[in-house]
Amino acid sequence: MPQTEHRLAQSDIDLQPRSPFARHTLVGLNVFFNLFAQQFPDVLGIRVQDPMLGGKGVAPLTTTYSSMIQQADASTAKVSVTGLKISGDELTANVLVENLAGHKFPSGVGFRRAFLTFEVLDATGKAIWISGRTSPTGELVDAAGKPLAGELLWKSDCRPTTVAEQANDFQPHYETITRQDQAQIYQELARDPRGRFTTSFLSLAGEVKDNRLLPRGWNPSLALAEAEGLGSPKLSAKDLVERILPDLPDGHGGHVDDPYYKPKSEGGLGGGGDALTYSVPLADLGGARPAGVRVTLYYQSIPPFYLQDRFCTAATRPDTLRLFFLAGHANLDGTRADGWKLQVVSSGEVELEERKPAR
Repeated sequence: MPQTEHRLAQSDIDLQPRSPFARHTLVGLNVFFNLFAQQFPDVLGIRVQDPMLGGKGVAPLTTTYSSMIQQADASTAKVSVTGLKISGDELTANVLVENLAGHKFPSGVGFRRAFLTFEVLDATGKAIWISGRTSPTGELVDAAGKPLAGELLWKSDCRPTTVAEQANDFQPHYETITRQDQAQIYQELARDPRGRFTTSFLSLAGEVKDNRLLPRGWNPSLALAEAEGLGSPKLSAKDLVERILPDLPDGHGGHVDDPYYKPKSEGGLGGGGDALTYSVPLADLGGARPAGVRVTLYYQSIPPFYLQDRFCTAATRPDTLRLFFLAGHANLDGTRADGWKLQVVSSGEVELEERKPAR
């Protein structure tokens, strides 16, 4: 405590150590901004040490960063390859993603996203086919390095894309992926009153997609809402239940009927994750022979399309200029945010059955 007149003695102010004690970790996974804060505390105007704790305190930013990594590794999600085979001229892999959080993932602000990177590997471990490939700055790209449909909300010179250009210019919710320009992205997408995609909280007018991973046991129902007394003259209990249901566009004007996103009361699985299939034509491997696959779940709390939207919307505003400086000068090399993506969990290399040694 700071020195001041008439205060109690230090021994009467200090908290006494307690044992045992319970710890509640609520840190999220925004390692990107945490690294901004570690590297540019003066730009952000924050302290790197709590002056109230003095030498008895821990380094808050680095401790939080470590807690985020531990949470990503141990208690966020699981991903696995549940089936893998070559049949005829196609490699087929079944992938299961499990949500370990007690809420939707990603959660919080709507521009956060998670995505799967699925790689077909040759005998040396080199990736010869990738869905969910990224550029060095975290953009999702195809095999030629071109951003995927919907990856950027503005043109490269900050000219706006039109409503017509954005009509179906996004990644839908996939149950089967067959091409490298398709990627499973778990996200929430919304349009503004003009019909353009937006990341602004002040412009949300209509939801286009919400396939965020649901928690296990997710089971909203009208009966439960009415029993809890939910609803109002403005938003009835029925409307409230319908509003929180997922939006799973199929990319062709319809919606995907995915059992993981249906409540158990309606015959679904009641959340808990997602399952999808990768069907890779062997002709797309360029003559290389597949030896195995790997699937990885990544997370971005500050994805490239969000930064572009901020920079193109209000380029000269002080807060935007500050964010531009932070994003342009932050050094993420060698950190868990390297490449502007946080690896949450990976299956590791899963070998094809024909390559596994006989027992």
